[in-house]
Amino acid sequence: MAVIAVNYRSPEDTIECLASLFSGERVPYVIVADNASGDGSLETIAAWAKGERETRYASEFHRNEATAAIRFPIECDLRGPDDLDRPIEKPLTLIDTGANLGFAGGNNRGLQVAAGNPAVELLWLLNNDTTVGPETVGMVIDAFGAHPEWGMAGTPVRLYHEPHTHQLVNGMRFNKLTGTGRGIGAGSAVDTKLDPDAVARQTDFVCGASLIMSREFFEDVGYLEERFFLFYEEIDLATRGKQYPIGFIPDAVVYHKEGASAGSSSRLQARSPLAEYHHIRSKMLFVRKHYPLLLPLYFAQNLVIVARRLMRRQPPQAKATARATFGLPLR
Repeated sequence: MAVIAVNYRSPEDTIECLASLFSGERVPYVIVADNASGDGSLETIAAWAKGERETRYASEFHRNEATAAIRFPIECDLRGPDDLDRPIEKPLTLIDTGANLGFAGGNNRGLQVAAGNPAVELLWLLNNDTTVGPETVGMVIDAFGAHPEWGMAGTPVRLYHEPHTHQLVNGMRFNKLTGTGRGIGAGSAVDTKLDPDAVARQTDFVCGASLIMSREFFEDVGYLEERFFLFYEEIDLATRGKQYPIGFIPDAVVYHKEGASAGSSSRLQARSPLAEYHHIRSKMLFVRKHYPLLLPLYFAQNLVIVARRLMRRQPPQAKATARATFGLPLR
């Protein structure tokens, strides 16, 4: 298995994620793709891998004996944007992508490196602002071993700062008439009894914060669509690969800090203008690609969103929505 995480100006989050992966009972290959952070992120992460920098925890709840027992140094390979065809060999690979390629582009560079090693059978896209339980990697590997028919699968995703509450379970239901997704089990307690088959049936797409693909699925369906940059990559991937069953791994533990870097957290009263712009832009790209007959409906909905943002005295978000609707740059 190879785990791929995209870093953009958040090395401490990435290091905490890496600490949880390298302290697990089974350790995968790990690839970090840095989207031209320009803040020394790769150097900071490399220093941690050498044992020269401590792991900083955003919440003491997540500090445990397993992460304290990581053996340093961790073998690390640093690559530039023109050095992605060599198969992964070392436990940790750090990629300088050379530009801010967004969620899709950053993950694709990691996927390219991971897929170069024929021994890698599973590809796990994991947000860099997540941590995983010590048994989670093994559970994922075993679940796909028991269900070779799965193309994709997800996990329960818990709120990092409210660890007894689910952000969502596995993924989302998608309404193509509105272009919106609704998180399955959002806000539910982590001790809620889950029916794995029922959750899988409800899942229209797996949450990109914790999305595992089989190699067969990846080789057949392909990379993430980079035009989206942010948002809608997961539903596009699921739509392109709808012939493959979606699975669910109920006992895996993933904690998520939830969208802070993009300004898209559900805790915010409104998305940041940047997140608003990319959300609407990607929604329009998605409907043009998969449901072009619904374009007039999406245009009308976006105009309602603009009016709502203005009524709420959010002119930057209203401007971002309008410009994205008509395919104009944010500025």
